[in-house]
Amino acid sequence: EKIKKTVVFQKHNLLSDSFPKNVDLIVCRNVLIYFTDEAKHALYEKFSRSLAPGGILFVGSTEQVFTPQKYGFETADTFFYRKVKTI
Repeated sequence: EKIKKTVVFQKHNLLSDSFPKNVDLIVCRNVLIYFTDEAKHALYEKFSRSLAPGGILFVGSTEQVFTPQKYGFETADTFFYRKVKTI
């Protein structure tokens, strides 16, 4: 119950909605495969702006970020990317 009180689950239109700031974790699995490369680029930038430094982006196995440093990420583990700087 203590953890539930600290977690916020939200639905978003990924392309048009704004994202909250200083988020610790974004889980976006099995969605990005349906977007164009241009849309993926825009979303990775939005995710990066939304995450707090040290925050984690977790994507699906077919949604690997090929140039994580371009978005201010470093690879933390397979399919996990850590925010290291502000873009």
